[in-house]
Amino acid sequence: MTTASLPPVVEASDDDLGIMRYLLDLSLQPVDQWEGYDHIEQLGGSALRYQLNSLSYALALSQLTRTPAFTGYLAEAQRNVIVKMCHRKVWRYWAYENLVGYGRWNPDPIALNNVMYSAYFGVMVGLYETLNDDRRFSEPGALTLCWNDKQRYEYDFGSLAGAIEFNMRLRPDSPQYPCEPHLIYPLCNTFAFNSLIMHDRLHGTAMTGDLVTRVREVYDRDGWLRTNGRFVSGRIENTKIPILPSTIAYDAVMAFWLSPAMPELARDTWHVVRDCHIHFDHKHPQLKGQLWDRVDFGNYNLARGDTFTRAMLTHTAREMGDEDAAMAFQNSLEELKEVTWKGGARRFHGISVMGNGIYAMARFGRAQGMSDLINGNIPEAWRQGPLLTEAAYPAVLVARAVSDGSGLDLVLRAGEGPQRTTLAIGRLQPGRAYRVEGACVERLVAGADGTALLAVDLQDRTVVRVVAE
Repeated sequence: MTTASLPPVVEASDDDLGIMRYLLDLSLQPVDQWEGYDHIEQLGGSALRYQLNSLSYALALSQLTRTPAFTGYLAEAQRNVIVKMCHRKVWRYWAYENLVGYGRWNPDPIALNNVMYSAYFGVMVGLYETLNDDRRFSEPGALTLCWNDKQRYEYDFGSLAGAIEFNMRLRPDSPQYPCEPHLIYPLCNTFAFNSLIMHDRLHGTAMTGDLVTRVREVYDRDGWLRTNGRFVSGRIENTKIPILPSTIAYDAVMAFWLSPAMPELARDTWHVVRDCHIHFDHKHPQLKGQLWDRVDFGNYNLARGDTFTRAMLTHTAREMGDEDAAMAFQNSLEELKEVTWKGGARRFHGISVMGNGIYAMARFGRAQGMSDLINGNIPEAWRQGPLLTEAAYPAVLVARAVSDGSGLDLVLRAGEGPQRTTLAIGRLQPGRAYRVEGACVERLVAGADGTALLAVDLQDRTVVRVVAE
């Protein structure tokens, strides 16, 4: 792939950086602290696990489209939310759901059923490994869950993916498995096969097999996909009894997460949503939805209108490459919703953490962005070229970081005013000399481990280039 054909890497705007700081401030706090998260209950949409999921996915998309050559605190933030998923506070709900729903006591939230924890978690780890040359979560016991001093459930990415495959193959008639006891949701099961696709690609396994084909077959055979092109959102297991009404947001998110494995169905679903349930009046989209489409499922708030649904529509439109629709939704949110800034962090006031995370996914997405991540369509130049591996947060805000395979281009913003700061550069060729622009030196030589330190006088906007001689 030539430099000209590399995917675009956009410089983060002031608003983008504000949204990024919101994500980072939540994610970089100690793993046993939860300041700024929504604390309502752990069974439904407001649960901590969904907040962590949305933060993880948004951070991954920001790395893909703004800073593919930066690890540092961005990778640390992704690691933190993965580790937080192992916190007992996040998954202890399952012990009681399992007892009430199935009549058995087993707090392990991964072994049997519970796709809403295991599969969403699998996508988090797969995205992290795709973007960062780091396999720590694939080490034995790396994702250990501690119920008490005596009960521990030891997992890693491989055994997590193995549990997902086991559950998908447990029912001969259908590969979809339950979230809450006896309740099956097609959306949650898209995370299951997306997790397996990533593990197979990253580790050379063959867990996915025929599962995507089988899921697609049951959509039609069992009536999950209606003749009008909309999905049944959920059913009681082994019945055709629906448990929730269809919503515009649900169909839009189905399209988003189907994109990596079933792109044609994803496009068809998106076209149904856009053409049949949205009216564009002078580029201002009006939703032809019901009361459910006005609920923020991250905090159950009706007072903020349809912000949650619009955020989902924005990120799906962008993933589908429908940029006109994406910008129409994005502009409608920016014009109609109250934005608050705190300590340089930007968020929509009154909107849930999950809702703000989904909007961040929309801001940092691009056409086929999530599809490329899950399928591993990452340019080789990005996999091999130099990286910015350390920068101080929030003093250094990384607005752009990209490599052409041999050099490194950075755009840095001052988060705490002008100052001299030291950057760490990695994945250089050991012993090689590099020409430097925009830093305190004009030349550096990589150490034997392929790293170097670089001092920079940081201004409001500082451009740094490191080019191999």
